[in-house]
Amino acid sequence: MIRTCPDRLTRREQPLALTVKLGRPMTATQDIYETRKCRNRIPVNQSVTFEVGVRDTSIYIQAMSDLTAKAKESVFRYRYQIEEYLRQHPAFRDTQSPIQIYSSAPEIVRYCDLACRNTGIPPMVCMSGAMADFVGRDLLQHSPTLIVSSGGDTFVRSATPLEVHIYAKGSPLHEKLTLQLPGGKNIFGISTHVPGKGIQAVTVLSRSAGWASSFARDLGVRLNSGESLKSALNRAEAYSDVGGVIIVSGSQVVFGGSLNVKCLNGSGS
Repeated sequence: MIRTCPDRLTRREQPLALTVKLGRPMTATQDIYETRKCRNRIPVNQSVTFEVGVRDTSIYIQAMSDLTAKAKESVFRYRYQIEEYLRQHPAFRDTQSPIQIYSSAPEIVRYCDLACRNTGIPPMVCMSGAMADFVGRDLLQHSPTLIVSSGGDTFVRSATPLEVHIYAKGSPLHEKLTLQLPGGKNIFGISTHVPGKGIQAVTVLSRSAGWASSFARDLGVRLNSGESLKSALNRAEAYSDVGGVIIVSGSQVVFGGSLNVKCLNGSGS
């Protein structure tokens, strides 16, 4: 369903996801995933914000205390595991579709393999979301509210309700659409992909950032290749791991799944 932006939007339909086998190979072991600057803004009261960077990995974290040292240790550990596996098995980095992995694969690589098999996209596409999930999992015990963002992929757990301001640069709705997330112990994964060709954002809500990344890229590639919204959304109904989808194109918004979304007037800040 296509709409312009009223003051409040609530849409409840079936969960969505899609399937595709397209992607871009990485060119170096050190570059484990694409750099995407499409992070959704999530204000958190009384939080401490810090960043951890290792090569092409840039993790943006919001927590109740400064966990920089623990976060850096976590990022280094997973970076080492990933790079070692890619050095020994470069086909995993370059494949354009899911590929058989070796029994020696570390947990984060196996996780990417599972995520990409949801849709058929290259496993390295899910690496950014996997990093957010694994670092988030390591830090959970230290903060009741935790936001871990890796590019456009975000791990979220909050004791109180949150508003996610959707990234849609180039659209008048940039950061004016807010996805409402309930507080509690549930973990959410959010991914935003920018496919281009008049579409400023494809945002997916799922049970993890890795899963959300897989579905968002899948949908974005389909739309970018010329598939119609109706066709793409029709084939998405069989997937159960997507809680909702938001697609922004100019001043129009397409919703699917179970979402509670507001549209802010003014700047949305």
